[in-house]
Amino acid sequence: MKKPLLKDKEEFPTIEHLANHLSEKDLLLYQQLLEALHEHSYQEDWNYYNDGHNWLSKILFKKKNLGWISIWETGVKVTVYFGERVWPQLVANELFSKLEANDASIQKSGKLNAVLIPIQDEESLRTAVELVNFKKTAK
Repeated sequence: MKKPLLKDKEEFPTIEHLANHLSEKDLLLYQQLLEALHEHSYQEDWNYYNDGHNWLSKILFKKKNLGWISIWETGVKVTVYFGERVWPQLVANELFSKLEANDASIQKSGKLNAVLIPIQDEESLRTAVELVNFKKTAK
């Protein structure tokens, strides 16, 4: 089973630090992901979480958490959580088939559905940003 990286609480995940853990391709995709998120006025907010013993970045719009960025042995992942009220809207949306085409996985966590999308190429990157946008506008 693939594991998350960035376990050292003392090492803030700077680009230089991430370069030690990611392939050149994955580092470039991470930088492109940040650029795409910033174009939509989203910000990343890295924090170390003691419960999982690793660094995760919130994807924020103002103060609203829209998703998470995590670094794994296999590269970068974006995770977005949806409650029971919004979930049917996502399933009915054409975005859902794009998620399936980009190897996204869905995990049930209590009353939430977590959509994890690995950032493997520019298409999966665009799909991840579209998913974050969907979360921002979903009512």
